[in-house]
Amino acid sequence: MIATISDYQTTIAGAVEEQSATTNEMGRSAAEAAGSTTSIADNITAVAEATAQTRTHSHDAGRVAEQLSRSGAELTELVGTFKY
Repeated sequence: MIATISDYQTTIAGAVEEQSATTNEMGRSAAEAAGSTTSIADNITAVAEATAQTRTHSHDAGRVAEQLSRSGAELTELVGTFKY
């Protein structure tokens, strides 16, 4: 009877050990997934910031182009006043 109980205890101990190892692996996998999620969030933030900067520079370039166009029109008008 003692041998049978010992066998059961050995089987239970093995199952507990296996569950413990599985739980540890699940924890490690969850931590790795959390780290990846943080990295993705950081990259999305960087892309959003770059997009905002690009938009600002695009607006600035548009304003400079309008100013150059006006300056060109003014120069064309001034040159037109000269007669040969």
